[in-house]
Amino acid sequence: MRVFLYPVSLVSALLLLTSCREGGPKDIRDYYFPLRQLEDGLVYEYRPLFPDSLTPVYWYYRSFLKEDGVFLTGTYYEYGLIPLQLVREELVRNGMLLQDLYLYEADSTGSQRQARAEVLSGTAFPFEVSDSGGVFLYKVRWEPPSDSGAVITLIKNRRYLRDTSIRFDDKSYDAVVFDVREMLEYDKDGVFEQAYEGREVYAKGLGLVYFQKEISKDIRWAYRLEARYPMSRLEETFKQRIEQKISETE
Repeated sequence: MRVFLYPVSLVSALLLLTSCREGGPKDIRDYYFPLRQLEDGLVYEYRPLFPDSLTPVYWYYRSFLKEDGVFLTGTYYEYGLIPLQLVREELVRNGMLLQDLYLYEADSTGSQRQARAEVLSGTAFPFEVSDSGGVFLYKVRWEPPSDSGAVITLIKNRRYLRDTSIRFDDKSYDAVVFDVREMLEYDKDGVFEQAYEGREVYAKGLGLVYFQKEISKDIRWAYRLEARYPMSRLEETFKQRIEQKISETE
């Protein structure tokens, strides 16, 4: 029990370090994922708004309150419930800072191969924003296991746009909107660059509730938060899918 008393006090202290001053920066720390609620872990299920042919995606978030800091982990899954991405963020004075990023891809045998990204600038979420602007930089680089000699760099520039409100589970929540500009660089025998735009919405007490990307006028997609629930429910859903496939082949 003693192991968890100190981190909880640490969280409380960090949450009270700054406050929103009239005419000054806006404190949005409560709009990120609720660390205290996520100690046992929750799945965030996101459903596609467009195109509707896409399948849902899932993030499993869990927080860890340790003596050396407060951390949030997130594991990304798609329809097959195979982990494709793992992130670990640390709570610092002015925001959430990316510490680790692992990406996974299947080889020809179906086995998962892991790539650890180099974190060049790890701003995952700022705790203070202002109407006057300010860009928050996220930059990572990795070598994809299936493409020998290639190096991929992802750059995200987030900028606070405005306040808004959203509805989730028949309740209204205050929210903030971020504009996201991204650049993907593929370096192998020359550099190929692909720029695209996006939008993110974070709701107070929930975290990320909406995200969209636009590669071009013809290639774009958007997801919104559909539900939150324990991992056991997602595992049961996946089990039912497998059983249904087996019965269809019999």
